[in-house]
Amino acid sequence: MVNTRLLEQRNKTKGKKPNFLRQDAHRTKSLEKKWIKPKGMHSKMRMKLRSRRVWPSSGYCSPNEVKGLTRKGFQPILVRNLKNLEGFDSKTQIVVVGHVGLKNKIQILKKCIENKYNVDNVKSPQEFITNIENKIVDKKKVKKDKEDKKKKTKDEQNKKVTKEEKKETVKESQEETKKGEKSEKIKVLEKKQ
Repeated sequence: MVNTRLLEQRNKTKGKKPNFLRQDAHRTKSLEKKWIKPKGMHSKMRMKLRSRRVWPSSGYCSPNEVKGLTRKGFQPILVRNLKNLEGFDSKTQIVVVGHVGLKNKIQILKKCIENKYNVDNVKSPQEFITNIENKIVDKKKVKKDKEDKKKKTKDEQNKKVTKEEKKETVKESQEETKKGEKSEKIKVLEKKQ
């Protein structure tokens, strides 16, 4: 395990470390909030005057043994699939679940719970899994309800259409019979003439 004294020392130095910003970054919005070395000839910051911003220096860095470790001293391992968990050492390493879909994330977290691995970017994996599974079940239920509702409306429309078609066919048959009667009357009249 990592030396706890070095971790404490790193945490103290990180607490005192200021934000290293470029010159006049606090004055103008167009300047990015990042470090760029001042290069001006009369720059007070470049001259390192006491009242100006501080520069990054080796005094602010953490000890080499604990660089890149978490606050508890674990080495973070980015996991994007189950193959990345092979050869994982739970005493010195901690899982950081990568940017993956929910199905893969659930698989990775289940494997971590099964093997009792620590997970850094998910507070309580078991609770997370249950919440997501509940959401998936609810989503499926809503989708099924929508489909059922759609089917019902389609059936009702089909029934209305069939009723309308029946009415139309009845009207057409009535019109045909009327036309047939008229044509018979016309024939009778023609015979009389």
